[in-house]
Amino acid sequence: MALCVAGCEAPLDLSGVQRELAQPVHRYDQLQALARNGAQVVVVGGAGVVLVSQDDGHSWQRRSLPGQPALIDVSRCPDGRYVALDMGRQLWISDSAAANWQAAPIETGEAVLALTCDTRNRIWVVGGFSTILSTADDGASWSEYSFGDDMQLTAVQFLDADTGYVTGEFGLVLKTTDGGASWEQAAVLPGDFYSQDAVFIDARRGWAVGLNGAVFHTDDGGGSWQTQDSGTNLPLYGIAAAGDTLFAVGENGIVMRYREGAWQRLPHDNSVLSYLRGVSPGSDTVLLAGGNGTLFNLAAGG
Repeated sequence: MALCVAGCEAPLDLSGVQRELAQPVHRYDQLQALARNGAQVVVVGGAGVVLVSQDDGHSWQRRSLPGQPALIDVSRCPDGRYVALDMGRQLWISDSAAANWQAAPIETGEAVLALTCDTRNRIWVVGGFSTILSTADDGASWSEYSFGDDMQLTAVQFLDADTGYVTGEFGLVLKTTDGGASWEQAAVLPGDFYSQDAVFIDARRGWAVGLNGAVFHTDDGGGSWQTQDSGTNLPLYGIAAAGDTLFAVGENGIVMRYREGAWQRLPHDNSVLSYLRGVSPGSDTVLLAGGNGTLFNLAAGG
């Protein structure tokens, strides 16, 4: 009888790893944000991951940007292009198919945290030290505006050519009515609230969400803010609107829906052991993205 005394080892089976790598979404993907144009959806995350769907999230194609940048936000511009934000102070701009991406440096020494495109296809970036940056030439040159205060700005949104909002740390809410030429401070969110995300559905009605399930609402364009009971104590990281209906997402896969004056939790069968941050309502579903490769559609409910 032959004995294996030394050097006996079972063959290394890498089939599971190969199957994982063949999938468009990997379980180690840390997905951060998404943007859509109808049924076309673009999701971005860490390590330069860009996921593109042409069928409302039912199937995906995976792309990886060179250098594996830490992508934290993405927005679709009115001209059909997509723009993404990299924590390394880079702006990434794609064609309308989100297939070809080009990087441009962002001229700031501050942290960058969020971006959007306005109705004129200008790109806006907000971040540390109350900094607001904009470019009208795809990052070739930048205009910078700062209040000079050491606070983080976490969300930016334009409703039309003139009206825009920025929210952030210490309850700060900024508003422009002249297309970003100037910014004025609106009413501070109560308790120096650190807004993780915010959304306005028109020039008067807006919501801000954050830690401990906190939700604040304004119906006078940021002139005053009222607390709303979200029904959860879990941190809320993202919020999006479909008409008058809102969806907020956060820790442990929490999904909340706001309709007709009340927040309600939307249950789902997906085992989410991490966060949800990206949220985008479709026609009858809402697409959700987060940590550990979490990416799924959820029925928006009746």
